[in-house]
Amino acid sequence: MNAGKVAIVTGGVTGLGRAVVERLSNRGVRIAIVGITEELGRETERSLQEQGRSVVYYDGDVSDEEAVSRVVSEIYRDFGRMDYLVNAAGIITRAPAKSVQKEDYQQVLSINLVGGLLMCQAVYPYMAKDGGGSIVNFGSMLAHYGSKNLISYASSKGAVIQMTKCLAVDWAEDNIRVNAVSPGYIETQLSAGATKDPVFKERILSRTPQRRFGRPEEVAAVIDFLLSDDASFVTGVDIPIDGGLLAGDPVLYPPAAQS
Repeated sequence: MNAGKVAIVTGGVTGLGRAVVERLSNRGVRIAIVGITEELGRETERSLQEQGRSVVYYDGDVSDEEAVSRVVSEIYRDFGRMDYLVNAAGIITRAPAKSVQKEDYQQVLSINLVGGLLMCQAVYPYMAKDGGGSIVNFGSMLAHYGSKNLISYASSKGAVIQMTKCLAVDWAEDNIRVNAVSPGYIETQLSAGATKDPVFKERILSRTPQRRFGRPEEVAAVIDFLLSDDASFVTGVDIPIDGGLLAGDPVLYPPAAQS
């Protein structure tokens, strides 16, 4: 990862997006965070700038095409280059498939899928003009198997993986690499309920060969690699970061041996 390069991170104020911002800015990358929580975004900006990191927050809704075009052009104007994009912005809703509302389904798709595409399209001309770039989209383990009451989220993430592959093929000639990551159960605010519920936690761990939750910094480290020149011949792939969950037998593993 070369110091001085510029990365846009959507959803970079909290959770896994924030971990990516922390990782990249610590390595000298200049960061533009795009989000819709301006007060928290400005607080994040001030906190990291006080640590000597180059981080600027931009308020923008990734599902709004005009807002995306505006904010990306502002970022290029302010930073003078555009090397990396990490699409971490996303929402999750839960509803039975038989009763999920069209409006709710479309909202999830508009942010998780369409928002990612709009950001990719917006950065494309700048990256292509300047000789290339690297993009990482957020998939999910739920892109790879079905789950009860999560049809909207799982649909959006499955489509993100296919979008990633298509963009990788389309833009390879422009030296723009596009990859994805599919995090499993990671210790974030989103998973706090699972980590506090001993029954549900054991159900998760029983399906995870490494028998633990992942850490946000472990996800950020993989994204760091995919963005960097160390991954210069890697494009169109999705990397699970799940402690072996997707690799294992879907039948629950035996309880861990007691010492």
